[in-house]
Amino acid sequence: MILNSARNLLLKSTLSKNLVLNQNGLLHKSIQSTFTRYPLKKYPSRSFCNDSQAAIVPLLPTLLFSIPLFVPYFLTLRIIASKTLSPQIRTKLTYSLGSTLLTVPTIFLFTSDIAPNTYRKRFMLLWPWEETKLIDKANECVENVLGSEEIIPENDNRSKLINHILDRIWKYNNKINFNFKKPTIYLIKNDDMLDGVSYPCSVITLTTSWLRLVDYDEDLLAAVLSHEIAHILQNHASEFYGLSFTFKALTQLHDMFYDFLKLLPGINKENINNWIRPLIYLQKHSQILEKEADLLGQEIMANAGYDPANAIKLWELMCNISSTQVPDESHHDDGHGVRHSSESSHPSKEQRVKYLTENLINVQKIYFNTITDNNNNFKSFNYDLGLRRLEFTIWAIFGKNLT
Repeated sequence: MILNSARNLLLKSTLSKNLVLNQNGLLHKSIQSTFTRYPLKKYPSRSFCNDSQAAIVPLLPTLLFSIPLFVPYFLTLRIIASKTLSPQIRTKLTYSLGSTLLTVPTIFLFTSDIAPNTYRKRFMLLWPWEETKLIDKANECVENVLGSEEIIPENDNRSKLINHILDRIWKYNNKINFNFKKPTIYLIKNDDMLDGVSYPCSVITLTTSWLRLVDYDEDLLAAVLSHEIAHILQNHASEFYGLSFTFKALTQLHDMFYDFLKLLPGINKENINNWIRPLIYLQKHSQILEKEADLLGQEIMANAGYDPANAIKLWELMCNISSTQVPDESHHDDGHGVRHSSESSHPSKEQRVKYLTENLINVQKIYFNTITDNNNNFKSFNYDLGLRRLEFTIWAIFGKNLT
């Protein structure tokens, strides 16, 4: 939802381009009084596919969770066997215990992978057929969203603007291997909440609130879309789903272990509970994925002839918006897609401005080379969105839409 600070920011930008303040400042006073007369409403966050949760139980994470449970069992048998069983059986139990302990690092080595484009080392815990099931679930989720939300039609200039940016990104990113089909973008009519979701089935949903936030600026919207495309390109949804399943299983073990420690005297339970909480490491990994999408998104922008400095400008604009204006629940771990969420699983807005600025010197070279190679021959979106800006001005003042 967009609160007073964001609405004031957007309104100032719109009025500066479309309205002329008279010398007496009457219009300025009128607008100020309007915000007092028409207070903002509280809008709940849009639910994220509640009817279609990903019912996939990955094989490898299940093994990683199950194998440690056998270790106490084998140790108990080995202790009992030392007095009751023959040396041959004791030897077999010892080998079984050793094999079990070696299976865990073997599985991790088997699932090790290198992320494309960034060459980051990672673990991909889903088999190909499990990723296919995940994509099927993502398609179900998209269908539910399309059935429950008002979608802007393709012949609307707002949709044309979004698809124009997508076409340009897809056409000029020859140096990046887009190993997936061209994404389909659905623009959701929701002017009260900033929301963007990228799905592993190569679908992106975006609310119209983003268009209003950036005042329909093509370069800033390119920064938003490039970030979402980077999530799909790097297969972040599949990577995070496998890890989240594993860490949730470890969280159950952690809770059992912590409950046991509470029964023992002389142990500082609070410190132990802090440093071995698995979900903390999961949140840190989510921040790594977001940073990767941000930096790769800058490169995607530069290859398409969009100035990557606008990615910094976008997050500087976001710094003026309260965190309550975006959905505060992370939906990485259900496997459906990746969306904007709370700063516990995402880098802070200030951090994003910082590392995007540090990366600018690298991607500016790509941008200038792209401009030179194409003789700056990039077509901009030429349709007039002035009526939409006027609609936004009326909406900001009176809380009403023209359509």
